[in-house]
Amino acid sequence: MKEYQDKIPLLLAIFLYILIYFVRLQQGGWEVNLDLFPDLRENLDQKISHFLPTPQAQLLAGITLGLKKDLPSDLKLALRDTSTLHMVVVSGQNLSLLAALLLGLSGILTRKVAIILTFFVISGYVVLTGGQIPVIRAALMAYLSNLAAFLGRQNDGFWVLILIAGLMLLINPLWINDLSFQLSFLATFGVIVVAPILLKFLKEWPTLIKNNLAVTVGAQLMVLPVISQNFHQISIVSIPTNLLTLWTIPYIMGGGLILLLLSFVSDILAKIFALGLGTLLTYFIYIVKFFASLSFAWTYIGEQIWIVWVGYYMVVAAIMLSLNNVKTKDSG
Repeated sequence: MKEYQDKIPLLLAIFLYILIYFVRLQQGGWEVNLDLFPDLRENLDQKISHFLPTPQAQLLAGITLGLKKDLPSDLKLALRDTSTLHMVVVSGQNLSLLAALLLGLSGILTRKVAIILTFFVISGYVVLTGGQIPVIRAALMAYLSNLAAFLGRQNDGFWVLILIAGLMLLINPLWINDLSFQLSFLATFGVIVVAPILLKFLKEWPTLIKNNLAVTVGAQLMVLPVISQNFHQISIVSIPTNLLTLWTIPYIMGGGLILLLLSFVSDILAKIFALGLGTLLTYFIYIVKFFASLSFAWTYIGEQIWIVWVGYYMVVAAIMLSLNNVKTKDSG
């Protein structure tokens, strides 16, 4: 009986939240439109175009500055067909990967210094992209959730993610229908909740491979329904494409920031650095186009009713819980 009594406050909190959410939904929410430094972003975009060719420059501007650049139609279709479209915009997943890369420096720096560095880099990234709401959403999800996971409190990371998403939806309940919000939340969920479970089964694998594979599969499992429902197709090659390209994202983001800093210091140094960064971007584009060119790259599924995807997430949740319980028993 006491066990059920302990859950009463949680149930009341959930009920109260749902009530407030629907009140806010009736009110229409608060549509915040921030772009603090449009002139600066335009200037930085021009600098990127000065150092890199097309479409590498547009790709970097989208990933680093959060600009919605017009990519060549063939590349845009290739990104869609390989389920990598969410990787070339600002998302919680990308910022989580950047945060993980920076927090991983604790092996070189102290943990405290690595955490502080991560905070300043992500904060600088938010300012650099003009303080856009999608960027702020992604930054909050990525930084707080990843920090909790890094400190060995994965469960807290889950609740932090839920709390941030819940507060954001009270600001504007209509964001729940926003594609960037959905992808940010689900991809970040895959990184901080699903990936650690998968890592338990890959502990004998080389570190770089197992981390990349766990994050790739975790994120793809979560975003598959959203991408499929919006584009009415399933990418057959999404896992290998993401596996071969996802590792480049934090380096592209970090490299983009370094390139912009060097552009204010030395034009020559920036051009030299752009050669390496351009090679990484070219690799990303080549992999995406190669897998998209395969005859079996994707299959059309049409629009599905919502209950199909609810069932999908229930199956994934059941599998993850089973895998987690198996490993917990084994370790016990």
